[in-house]
Amino acid sequence: MTARSGRQAGFTLVEVLLALLIAAMVMVGSYSVTTQVMGLAEDVQSGLAAEDSLEIVRLTLGNDLGSTIWTDVQKKDVAETMLFYGGQDSTSLSSQSDRLLLSLATAATLDPGASFPSYAFNRVEYVLRLPPDTDQSSKAIRQLVRREIPMGTLTWRDQNRMPVSETILIEALEQCDIRFFGNASTDSQTTWNSRTRQSAHLSPLPAQVRLTGTAAFSGKRRALDLRIPLPPQTLTPGVGP
Repeated sequence: MTARSGRQAGFTLVEVLLALLIAAMVMVGSYSVTTQVMGLAEDVQSGLAAEDSLEIVRLTLGNDLGSTIWTDVQKKDVAETMLFYGGQDSTSLSSQSDRLLLSLATAATLDPGASFPSYAFNRVEYVLRLPPDTDQSSKAIRQLVRREIPMGTLTWRDQNRMPVSETILIEALEQCDIRFFGNASTDSQTTWNSRTRQSAHLSPLPAQVRLTGTAAFSGKRRALDLRIPLPPQTLTPGVGP
């Protein structure tokens, strides 16, 4: 009898290399998919954070303008306290690094520790500020800062030591512009001053304020375009309709 010679058990070198190649391709593909998913998740997260930040700005500005307080009393202290002004020609507040966008008296507050209604209202200012350590090439980028001053402190405290709370609403904002509309049918204006308009027998308060610009969040840019109407009637604190 003649015995058959059977094939030895095991894998050839070619089969082993082919298996390793397939495993490597699977691992590379899995890593690529995982990287894409993680990147997409980061984009979604940063996008949601940006939208949330813009929504906070909209709510804050809307609350301030919607709670505007103004009176036509001509007494100097009262008129200055109630002044509504802002725009491109406004002077800086404390230094060349600050540019005032808007200043108004409002019943709104962002101070969680304020014991309402111990203060009748607040003076609120929106400021464009150069971030710390800004170089010459980045001077077009500004922070949008909200300053709040309790009006109950204005008449009896040193104005240089008034308690001021500041909130940075947007860390990086470019091409910021503010416009004021007297009514729906009028063209926008780049500046506004309630005292000047009252002297000219015009409406002292705008019907609408528009704030535009480009905000940057984690390297991603988002358009800012807010149109906030003012209430048709404003009241002096303590005076009913």
